[in-house]
Amino acid sequence: MRKFALGDVVNSDKGRRGVVRAAFKSREGQQFYAVEKDGAVDYLEEDRLSPAPRVELAA
Repeated sequence: MRKFALGDVVNSDKGRRGVVRAAFKSREGQQFYAVEKDGAVDYLEEDRLSPAPRVELAA
């Protein structure tokens, strides 16, 4: 089962924040995600990602 859904904001282990654009499994069964940051796409393993904290905006 996937840990993240499409559109989720995530942080990578390198401190970069991005948006999940695709999720897929490798032939070995490892979960990968395509994460977009400023128009560039990185393909990262699930273990290298963590959920980004939600920011509450004042009304």
